Amino acid sequence: MYWIRRSLAVVVAVALLAAGCGRGTDDTGVTTIGLLSAALADTAEASSYRVSLAAGMKLSIAGEELSTGIDENNPVAVGEVSSEREYFRIDISTLLESLFGFSIDDWDYLGFEMWFDPERIVIDTSAFQQLVDADPDVDLGPFAPGVFFIDLTAIEADSPELMNAVAGSSTPDLREMAASLPAALTTIEQTSTDPPTFVGTTTSAGLIEALGGDVEADARCEAAALEMEFSADLDELAELIVEVYETNPAEVVIELDEQGLLSVLWIREDYGAVLRSLAESEGFGTDLSEEERQEAVEVFESLEMILATRIAYEPDADGEVPMPPPTTEDRTKEWHEFLPECS
Repeated sequence: MYWIRRSLAVVVAVALLAAGCGRGTDDTGVTTIGLLSAALADTAEASSYRVSLAAGMKLSIAGEELSTGIDENNPVAVGEVSSEREYFRIDISTLLESLFGFSIDDWDYLGFEMWFDPERIVIDTSAFQQLVDADPDVDLGPFAPGVFFIDLTAIEADSPELMNAVAGSSTPDLREMAASLPAALTTIEQTSTDPPTFVGTTTSAGLIEALGGDVEADARCEAAALEMEFSADLDELAELIVEVYETNPAEVVIELDEQGLLSVLWIREDYGAVLRSLAESEGFGTDLSEEERQEAVEVFESLEMILATRIAYEPDADGEVPMPPPTTEDRTKEWHEFLPECS
C-alpha cells in the first residue's frame, strides 16, 4: 500500500497547479518559476475536480528487464475532490498490470473505494470477497471485505506519525502547498509552447514535503516493509532511506491546456536507489555467507526501478463528490496494529 498511497498523494499537485497557471505570461520580466509561483496563489480558489492516475514501471535487474508503459485509458485510480470531502477508487488489478505486466483475468474489478473527510476515512473493500472465496484461509488483515471507517481524530491524537501513514493520500492544505511546491523545484524550464509544458526537478524528499508528507514518517513506514526481508535494523534502515530521499532525483512535468490550466502532471523517480543503497550498507546480509552476500550486492547494484505516474486533471465546478456508504464498523485499532512501526 505504501506506493499507491504515495502515488495518490501526487494528485494534490493537480489542485495546487489549477485555476490560472498561465497568469502573467505577458510579463517577460517574470521568471518561469516565478510565473508558476504567482499562478499558484489562486489555487485555494479551486472548487471541485476529477482526477485519474495512471502508472508504469521499468524494472531492470541482473540483465533482465520488465517494462510496462502508461495506459492513459486504464487508470490505476480515479477520484473526485471538493473542499468538503474526497473520493478515490483504486483498481488493484490495473495496478498489477501497470507495474508488473500481468492481469487477473478472472475478475473484472479487484480494488477498493475510499472517502475522506476531516474526521474519518470510509473504506469499501467488498470486492476483496473474491479473494476470500478463492482462498478461505487468506488473511487480509484490515483490508478484509466490508465497509468500515478509520477515526482520524483518534489516530492523530494517539500518533501524528501514524496519521501521516494512514491518511497520506488525502489532499493537504492548498495554501501551504502553493508555497511548498514551487519552493521544492531546484530547476524549472519551459520545454514546449504547444501544449505549454514545464519540466522541473527536485529530490524525493523535496517532493514528499511539497505534497504535504513527512519524509521521516514515510521512510520509517518503508523501512518497516523492508526490515524483515533484509534482516536490517529498523532505525538504521529508516535513516538510510531518508538519506536516499534527500539526494534521489525526481522529475516533474507540468502540461497546461489551452486556457493555461493544468492538464497533466507527470512524476518520474528511480525507487531502486533505496535497495541499491541498502545493499551497500554495512548491515546488509548479516545472515548470509560472504559469498552469498557479495552475490546479493552485485544483483542489487544492477537494480533500476523507474516508476512513472501520470495524473490527468479535469475541473468540474458543478461536480459532486459521492457520499460514503453508511457504516458503524470501526477498524481504527486494526489499522494502528497494521502499521505499528509508522507510529
